[in-house]
Amino acid sequence: MTWNDITRNLPAYPMEELARIRSDLLAKGMTVYDFGTGDPQIPTWQPIKDSLSAAIPEVSQYPSIRGTAEIREAIWGYLKRHYQLTPEDGLDILTSNGSKEAVFHTALCAMGRKGKKTIAYPNPGYPVYRSSILFAQGRPYPIELEQKDHYLIKPWEMPKDIQSDCAALWINYPHNPTGATVTKENLEKIINWCQEKDVLLLSDDCYADIYHSSWDSKGLRPEHPLSISTKNCLSFMSLSKRSGLTGYRTGFIVGDADLMKGLARARANFGVGTPTQTQKAAATAWHDETHVAARRQQFSERIDLAYRYLNELDLIADKPQAGFYLWCRLPAGDDDVNFCLDLAKQGVIASPSQWLSEGIKGYVRFALVPTLPNTEKAMQILQKFVNARYPTKGDKTS
Repeated sequence: MTWNDITRNLPAYPMEELARIRSDLLAKGMTVYDFGTGDPQIPTWQPIKDSLSAAIPEVSQYPSIRGTAEIREAIWGYLKRHYQLTPEDGLDILTSNGSKEAVFHTALCAMGRKGKKTIAYPNPGYPVYRSSILFAQGRPYPIELEQKDHYLIKPWEMPKDIQSDCAALWINYPHNPTGATVTKENLEKIINWCQEKDVLLLSDDCYADIYHSSWDSKGLRPEHPLSISTKNCLSFMSLSKRSGLTGYRTGFIVGDADLMKGLARARANFGVGTPTQTQKAAATAWHDETHVAARRQQFSERIDLAYRYLNELDLIADKPQAGFYLWCRLPAGDDDVNFCLDLAKQGVIASPSQWLSEGIKGYVRFALVPTLPNTEKAMQILQKFVNARYPTKGDKTS
């Protein structure tokens, strides 16, 4: 007995491989500084935990995939505050168990619409875009993002046959792993292309609330596609990064109400209703902005610190203004997987680009999730490691 070819041939999920490496290092008694997985080490805001524990019911019952009245009110309040979006804009919402399952299941619904079998997505990017398309029996099409274009996705440059067969396009800004953002003009061009080609726009917005804390005083935040157009567009949002609720598994989908009707019918079959007590905690999180601003401050301090080391080591040029990742380019000829495996021997874990992309080599991602003191300790280890690995470059940090 065996599984189907897709299951058998699926590569190891990158975050699971990083967890294995971390476990092996800990078993050897090493101190580990883990910049591999985007799971920030910031304590959960206490009112969220209080809401969760107070909401545990005496009798457990099946939750609705649409969400309770309380969580829906909290989500609409968030959308109104930040994007001036309301149900009157032709939108609807559904709760989700974080972004991952929602991203994965959406491919099952989008695949084959109007006979189209291709779904395009950014490369480098979230591995689930590709795996979901494969399980949906579709054709994955990675669009390589380039630094010279500020990592702007350009679907209009895909081959003509791919454009005509494209059922949906994933975008992800702020972008994992580069931290790139897009301007309103960028988004308008992407949206216009989608509408011209009748392509669903799927926007992975789980980093929408993670940007440099200096933006807060200026009243700035990343652009959102639904602020431009709601037609044939879905946005996927999560509390994993905004509030650090990675283990709670809670988020929502918002978008074109006509699309959401079909998605609601489908999701009722998937068994993805969010537990009622989790929805209660999530409502508390969506209502509040103070704990999110505090998280942005901590991420910004970590990025500012790590960037100083990495920039002086010639591994990164520009400091990203969103997300909590630093996407570093290695000197020509070095292999990113070998670099990360060798660095792990020193107790510092990072993600090689070959594990976060399709065919992109020579980059390393640092997720700024350790505490500020541990980030500094890790950067000092990295400094010695890099200077020993590339002695001809000299020690620019001295």
